[in-house]
Amino acid sequence: MSIRTEISRKLGRCFTVLILDNEVTLDAFVVEPALKWARLINLSNAYTAPHQYPTRLTKQESDREEMNWDKVDLNHLQAEIAALDYSIDFVAIGNNASQGMPLAKALPPKLRKNNAAIIYGSSLPEQSIYQGLGYQNFCPRENLIKLVQSLAQESRKEPALAFINTIEHNNQNYHTPWLGS
Repeated sequence: MSIRTEISRKLGRCFTVLILDNEVTLDAFVVEPALKWARLINLSNAYTAPHQYPTRLTKQESDREEMNWDKVDLNHLQAEIAALDYSIDFVAIGNNASQGMPLAKALPPKLRKNNAAIIYGSSLPEQSIYQGLGYQNFCPRENLIKLVQSLAQESRKEPALAFINTIEHNNQNYHTPWLGS
């Protein structure tokens, strides 16, 4: 299934925000009241949200999700992003020390100016490069939800997040054990 088909199926009546970022950043998107959200994973070259989604992104949910280590196929993800259209209301791409650059280049140019943002931790040294690609919205991760809530309010739809992990963690490169809830 394509990203846009799965988001439409799971979050169709909402103002949908596709977040392409590292799973350890989820805490930045936790607000009160908790937003509806779905995690999409690539299973056999089809993006799908497991049956328990959508749910609400609480702190407890975020902590649990940080330990879901998804397989990341960057080439497939770039192809999916290149096929996005206005059916996804907004796309947020995590910079992650320039690791978001291939994803930013894949997003159709018509979506970059008004329907996308580059999000980051504490600084964005690559901002001029992203601007050269047509991006005009930049914000720390912690400010994304404020921006999204404003846009959703204008559309009179409930904001909802669809999340795809873009950095593959596994037992070889991530050493914090999950202790459960």
